[in-house]
Amino acid sequence: MALTSVPPVKLELPSTPIQELIKSNTNLIPDRYVVSDSSLKSNGCVLPWMDSNIIIDLQLLLDFSSPCAEKELLKLRDALSSWGCFQLVNHGVASSLMDQLHSVGKEFFALPLEEKQKYSRTVEWFEGYGCDVVSEDQPINWNDRLHLRIHPPEQRNLKLWPDIVPNFRETLDEYASEMQKVLEIMLKAIAKSLSLEENTFSNQLGENGTFFARFNFYPPCPDPDRVLGLRPHSDGTLITILLQDKDVEGLQVLKDDQWYKVPVIPNALVINVGDQLEILTNGILKSSVHRAVIDKEKERMSVAVPSSVAIDNEIGPLSELFDKDRPKLYKNVDNYIPTFQQHYARDESAINAMKIQQ
Repeated sequence: MALTSVPPVKLELPSTPIQELIKSNTNLIPDRYVVSDSSLKSNGCVLPWMDSNIIIDLQLLLDFSSPCAEKELLKLRDALSSWGCFQLVNHGVASSLMDQLHSVGKEFFALPLEEKQKYSRTVEWFEGYGCDVVSEDQPINWNDRLHLRIHPPEQRNLKLWPDIVPNFRETLDEYASEMQKVLEIMLKAIAKSLSLEENTFSNQLGENGTFFARFNFYPPCPDPDRVLGLRPHSDGTLITILLQDKDVEGLQVLKDDQWYKVPVIPNALVINVGDQLEILTNGILKSSVHRAVIDKEKERMSVAVPSSVAIDNEIGPLSELFDKDRPKLYKNVDNYIPTFQQHYARDESAINAMKIQQ
């Protein structure tokens, strides 16, 4: 029997976007945004960088029969089973398109508040402009964001796609098409790295799999050690494709209880394993725990494209990946994204709740 949901939590919207908050008072940080995370305080220590070898060349993966492809597949599996993420280069997405996406995103966040509020999310659903869904007793992330469904195209809520920004819709539509291509190739490569049929994960995603584009805008903070742009979490997705800010770092990943900084590599895409892929692979691949930190002086913007199986599909460990020597480690679950959101609002780990007690 599949696990379906957890009890709902009361959700809220903060009264003031971060951009407006820092306009009114550049030094005061309201208590609702303050986190008690001692790992943010460096005390003179500098966090290490993520392993420089965690870079995958997509062009080397395209010819699965070549010796270079086999080597890259081994590298891919190692990255996803140990780090849960990697940086993808030579992926075929034009740098001009990525630059344009950043440009239209920043134009949106530069709009007057009354214009941005025309695209606001509601308390019932996370799509649109606003902040992250939180419960009343959890700190609010130090970011403003615009969250839009991009696939399936017929399910796009175009009234939330800013038409006031020239070329926003056209740029996002083109970027969505490119992300679909990258996603299809990566899912086949990940399946191949596990000696599975290449369409295994693509079939799980299906035609009704959902993709969103999340524009994350992180204003500077006078005391960045007291806030988080995104608090530590894994994604509730199959995989997430992230376009970092070209000029300002801020993404960090957790491995073996140590935080690592993720470098900005020009034109690279960061690929994160999500909870759904960890469940499907019976824990062979690890969902990446990551966070976003804030710069004291510079604003930062990233664009994440999370992809998930259709919301009403059941997922569970693939039968090929468990046996008497490696037992089934996760429950089957329906509607994982709503379940994930409820756990996230409580600052809980949804993936841990999916584990079968051995």
